[in-house]
Amino acid sequence: MTCLMSSIAQESAIDRNTLSDRDRVAFWRDPRWDNLECLHATFVNHEYSPHTHDTFVIGVIEGGVELYQLNGHSMVAVAGDVCVVNPCELHDGRPGSEGYRYRMFYPSAGLMQNLAEQITERPLGEVHFTNPLHRDPDVYRLLSSAHRTMESAPDTLSRDEAFLRAASLLIQRYADTPAPAIGIGAEAAAIARVCDYAEDNLDEELYLESMADVAGFSRYRLIRSFRKEKGITPHAWVTSRRVERARRLLASGETPATVAPACGFYDQAHMTRLFKGVTGVTPAKYRAAFLQ
Repeated sequence: MTCLMSSIAQESAIDRNTLSDRDRVAFWRDPRWDNLECLHATFVNHEYSPHTHDTFVIGVIEGGVELYQLNGHSMVAVAGDVCVVNPCELHDGRPGSEGYRYRMFYPSAGLMQNLAEQITERPLGEVHFTNPLHRDPDVYRLLSSAHRTMESAPDTLSRDEAFLRAASLLIQRYADTPAPAIGIGAEAAAIARVCDYAEDNLDEELYLESMADVAGFSRYRLIRSFRKEKGITPHAWVTSRRVERARRLLASGETPATVAPACGFYDQAHMTRLFKGVTGVTPAKYRAAFLQ
């Protein structure tokens, strides 16, 4: 789909010359999700001129009030709202009296269609959302968490899983899809293969797509099936196994600096944060207990 008026990429839609010292913008792309664009911004003075995107605009208002026109209708988005703009819909944006802070995803139409087809496991047309604003704490929490994870998490598995869960819930609840989500049956054998694969590759970067291929599932089905069989997500399970391997190596006297890469952590700081989250102590303190 191509808009009749030129789609304005986020970098050009935000004129840096119009930003005040109180406006803040962070922008990045994730090539693993069809060059998904992500924006985290605080606007006190900046106003968007009317424009369209070839992509969806999906995100959350974290604070303040945004005022905008969408297809000729006046809209007010406040803290806690989930916002959706379909591709090619004309819109602008301006701050309320105290400004606003928000996090936005710009997924392509093809990506959203692919996710919808994973959810339903049947061919679908283009995804469309009838309502542009939603007050849904579950969707808000997942979208906000996914955005923060994609902005700062060092491991690909956590970023992929967070975005897929958030986007899938939004599509399930509010997209105009003609088919329900798939059911999940007993799939213990497939999940066991995934666990064996992950265990054998804990020292490597693990990808949700590769794990889904091992199971023979879509990424969406993998997450749902894994949670049903194990009670936690693939990323949480992988983290627990990496921490367990780290415990064994630290107990044998290996240093945190050598254990971190051996267990697939991004770096020593990454291991320390996750290790303490599971055990309550740092890797160094855990190791020291076995050296006394």
